[in-house]
Amino acid sequence: AGARPGSHASMAEEETPSLSDGYVVRELRREDYHKGWVNLLSQLTSVGDLPESRFLEVFEIRERQANVYRTFVIEHSESQQIAATATLIVEAKFVHGGSSVGHVEDVVVDSSHRKKGLGKCILHALAEEAKRLNCYKVILDCNVDNVPMYQKCGYRECERQMRLDIPSSK
Repeated sequence: AGARPGSHASMAEEETPSLSDGYVVRELRREDYHKGWVNLLSQLTSVGDLPESRFLEVFEIRERQANVYRTFVIEHSESQQIAATATLIVEAKFVHGGSSVGHVEDVVVDSSHRKKGLGKCILHALAEEAKRLNCYKVILDCNVDNVPMYQKCGYRECERQMRLDIPSSK
């Protein structure tokens, strides 16, 4: 059961999605670089040059801030490849009594694994993690074409996104 359009969506209104057989939800690991994680991200956006050494540097930065950066993956057990990924970034706020807000970023399901409920499963895992980390809400930006999928996951349209691109100094 999902929220009606225009209503306030909440986790309590959403059923726990079941993960298809042969898939496992877990946190990102160092060895996922070799399990197709970078290629998976390239189905979402331009990854640029990300050699394993830089991947590991970013991984270690995030590992030191584990209550801020929470990247989950869904691994396809048979192929041992990453089929989906998404990241929760937890922002400590001064408003709402010093509560936290979860920001969902970099959600992608491999094209060969779509239509199996993996997106819903990974978003549910992030929502549970946000709840565990005491977030009072979870927000995300998405392409207008993806709005229906996120609505099926309990999200609702709210506000407007603004963006300022910073020119590269390279």
